[in-house]
Amino acid sequence: MASQTKIEGYLVDDRGVWTVRARFATGGVGKKKLHSKSTGLKVSGHNKRKAEIEMNKILREWEKEAAKFVPSSNPLFKECVQIWLERKRLTLKENTLDSYKVIAKAHIIPQLGSKRIADLTRDDIRRYYEKLARNGITANTLKKHRVVIHGVLEDAVLDEIVAVNVSDHIKLPKIKKFEGTALSEQQVLDMLIKLEEQPEPIRAAVTLALAYGLRRSEICGLRWKDIDFQNNVLKVRNTVTEFAGTVYEAETTKTKASCRTLYLVEQTIPYLQNLKTAQREQGFYNGKVCANPDGRPVKPEYITRACMRFIKECGHDGVRLHDLRHTAATILAKRVPIKQVQAYLGHEDIQTTLSIYTHILDEDSIATSNAMGDFLAKAEPTEKQNDEICSGNCSGLSTKIIRFDQISDERISQA
Repeated sequence: MASQTKIEGYLVDDRGVWTVRARFATGGVGKKKLHSKSTGLKVSGHNKRKAEIEMNKILREWEKEAAKFVPSSNPLFKECVQIWLERKRLTLKENTLDSYKVIAKAHIIPQLGSKRIADLTRDDIRRYYEKLARNGITANTLKKHRVVIHGVLEDAVLDEIVAVNVSDHIKLPKIKKFEGTALSEQQVLDMLIKLEEQPEPIRAAVTLALAYGLRRSEICGLRWKDIDFQNNVLKVRNTVTEFAGTVYEAETTKTKASCRTLYLVEQTIPYLQNLKTAQREQGFYNGKVCANPDGRPVKPEYITRACMRFIKECGHDGVRLHDLRHTAATILAKRVPIKQVQAYLGHEDIQTTLSIYTHILDEDSIATSNAMGDFLAKAEPTEKQNDEICSGNCSGLSTKIIRFDQISDERISQA
């Protein structure tokens, strides 16, 4: 599969020891870098001949390693996919890489892998995306497919296997974006009453989602050391994710903005303090806020299922755990500037916040118009004045003012 990679090296005296040095591109592509490895043989003692033999062994090892990343002149697309995944092993999070491997194994390789990479066309890729869309693949998953395909072809351009990346400028099929549900404020208050009767870790998960708008990965990753009761702050620093049954924990967040510090909501402090004390006293303290009664780590998929059962019991069938984050943000967006909501949620771009909570801004716009309407209403003629001012062909104009307090919770939750 791989072409032969020849690496030329030389010996140098490095502090009295013969050392092999050579310049070659790491990973088979990119800028050539200087590599160095000691032979372990001293310069003194007439060891140069032995050092040359050792150098040849080292160079052959380097060539074998470099050859793993160098495709042949026109390899099968599946071979290039495998090389790309191997290259990404050093730069991607483990769970992200695993998700790409699953996509490649289940879809990309079976459908496109048998083609030679130089024979792959724009139509091949376009039809592939369209087939996925017809089969119900979500917009976010479709983007992951594109990351792999475009990345593989981009590397092929850099490796001079193909002249152009044929996946450039191919638009993904339009897939209707899933819109979450925001519960009304009364529904939230009713839920909080029922939540007090729920066992752990359901109560902790729902509390963190509703009060702090945390994502599932952030809920499962939150540690007691991330909560400072003395200064009343909660730090989002650690995440736990699950993919294809495998759980991954990392002291990283989804984006740079997701790494954030929130002040503790006053009403949640006694509950969190009591929960921490109870975990210690019952002997299953594992350092996580959201923990099973026996101390075992909580799996994200279990949290999703358990919380959705509770939400359904509250009369909200189909409402997801993530919708509680959406609900928290909707409540905040009515009370604080949208920029503050962005920071609270950990959105990287304020446009993300704006696109999700446009309906709240619409309500603000209506309220602003109402304020102007209230003023102009004072200048409207009375019926008597209309009779006096208007002639026979004047019917008089009336303005209907849309009141903000007439907007139903139902309309807000459906937005």
